[in-house]
Amino acid sequence: MKHFIILLALLTTIFSTAQISDQTIQVGAVTRSYKLYVPIGFNSATETPRMVFILHGIGGNPAQMVSAGFNFIADTARVIVVYPQGVTNSFGQTSWNNGTGLSSTADDITFFNLLINKGLTDFNVNPAKVFVTGFSMGSIMSHHLACALNNRIAAVGTMAGTMATSDISTCNPAYKTPVIHLHGTADGTVPYAASALPTLSLVAETMSFWKTQHGCASTADSTRLPDIAADGITVDRFVYDNCTTLGALELWRFNGADHIYLYQPLNDITELLEVWRFFNKWQHPNPSTLTINEGSEKMKFSISPNPSAGSFQITTEIEQEVTLFTIQGQKINDFKLEIGMNAFNLQIEKGSYFLRTNSGVQTLIIE
Repeated sequence: MKHFIILLALLTTIFSTAQISDQTIQVGAVTRSYKLYVPIGFNSATETPRMVFILHGIGGNPAQMVSAGFNFIADTARVIVVYPQGVTNSFGQTSWNNGTGLSSTADDITFFNLLINKGLTDFNVNPAKVFVTGFSMGSIMSHHLACALNNRIAAVGTMAGTMATSDISTCNPAYKTPVIHLHGTADGTVPYAASALPTLSLVAETMSFWKTQHGCASTADSTRLPDIAADGITVDRFVYDNCTTLGALELWRFNGADHIYLYQPLNDITELLEVWRFFNKWQHPNPSTLTINEGSEKMKFSISPNPSAGSFQITTEIEQEVTLFTIQGQKINDFKLEIGMNAFNLQIEKGSYFLRTNSGVQTLIIE
């Protein structure tokens, strides 16, 4: 984490305090904290932004991750950025509840669910474009969220943290999450290929899990990146062949790198920039959206495709009335749904809308 501390001293003063703020949210009886970055000039009435979570490592905090430089990307790419704070584990280290021996016992899944809901309601976030990345323990948690919130996370970028062995044995994602994994071969904290830590896999095991999920071949197209920086590190990029969805799995191997975050000009690449380039290719085909009351009965209808250009189907298990609202709360129309599939072709402006029934709300995205 010393790499991040150095970056923090260099970059913290650059970001406008008007754009980044300290926030809290209630998760049951626990008050959780996070930093929130909103891009310059953002307008929820006219924009449907992406959302990226950036997770700190063990013993870390959101300020360290702010220093990694993603906010520069957020301004031009129109991204709402969330830097959550982990809760201390039994060893007194800030951590994540991700199935490893150093996990906390926090209800992190509800925490992330509520933060995604808040992104949808407060910032008009596109529910199909919610992404997670992190360093070290934050990377392990990113893999975990690809499993535990498989219905909400479009892709993950994992830096210097492999999958928990419990996830490898139990994760069965219905949506095959695109993954980019970046890791140093000389990592002394989360080993690349040496003796695995208890409850953690090695890089080969992590990649094997995701290759199986994506139906990839064992081979990969490899590229050696230009070795420009005098850092003693070279970078190889592997894009796995013949995956069900082409390009859905990448490994970036940092030859000779320890447990560090690479950034230019000190190194040949900036990791979060490469993660973002990967994220920019993906969206979740059928993301779960918010409900009015947490814990309310499961939504009794589904929308597909969502997002759409206005033509979509709503499939329902019961007859019910649905009301369509704008994100500002203006009623547009009422619909009656018959049991089974109901086809719609709406001539409405691009943006986010709410479909409300007695049991809750789903977000409809028109692109």
